[in-house]
Amino acid sequence: MAVGLAIIVWRAAPGGRLRAAAGVTRSSLPRDRRLRQSALMASSAVPLAIGIGWWALPAALAVGVVSHVLLGRLETGSVVRRRERLVAELPHACDLLAVCLESGLPLRMAASEVARVLDDPLGAALAEVSTTVALGADEAATWAGLAEAEPALGALGREVARTVGSGVALAATLRAIGADARRQAVAIAQVRARRVGVRSVLPLMTCFLPSFLLLGVVPIIGGVVGHLFG
Repeated sequence: MAVGLAIIVWRAAPGGRLRAAAGVTRSSLPRDRRLRQSALMASSAVPLAIGIGWWALPAALAVGVVSHVLLGRLETGSVVRRRERLVAELPHACDLLAVCLESGLPLRMAASEVARVLDDPLGAALAEVSTTVALGADEAATWAGLAEAEPALGALGREVARTVGSGVALAATLRAIGADARRQAVAIAQVRARRVGVRSVLPLMTCFLPSFLLLGVVPIIGGVVGHLFG
């Protein structure tokens, strides 16, 4: 098993070097592929840990399945930060799109212009939508695809796909989406602030509890002991 894993790692090395040369990191690989790799490594480690036997194979399969399911439900820090950035930038994007539409720009050009002034990842998402529509794709289907690919932009993609081509009416819808996104961003910021207070309890307790014991409890106990045996 160890020899087989070594061969797999050795044969995968050129691919890793090619990805590095192309500027593609491991985190940018498809998530399903990374989940399969992690589950395979977890299941392969079982026989090495518990020994080779007839029961090692079902144990390895069970560990692989469980790890694949559990890892699939987890979100990495980069995914969470990306979603928070999308939610934070969405109100500005909706306002800018509404202004562009009210000034007479078509939706495709409005998305392209707004994408230029926004940072990634929202700017990149809008630029991709604009480019896809410019290449001849159906505009409503493209915005609906954005809603499926980016759950944080679901309301924007669905509403634009539903009201595409309606001009000023779409601008009013965008402003309403922006207002909802602002309320959502405020709620996320409040939840984050509450988490800071909860997470600071353990460090504060670790710092202040020993000093309280040394300055408050130990002198009292020492005084009582000295009074009894003095």
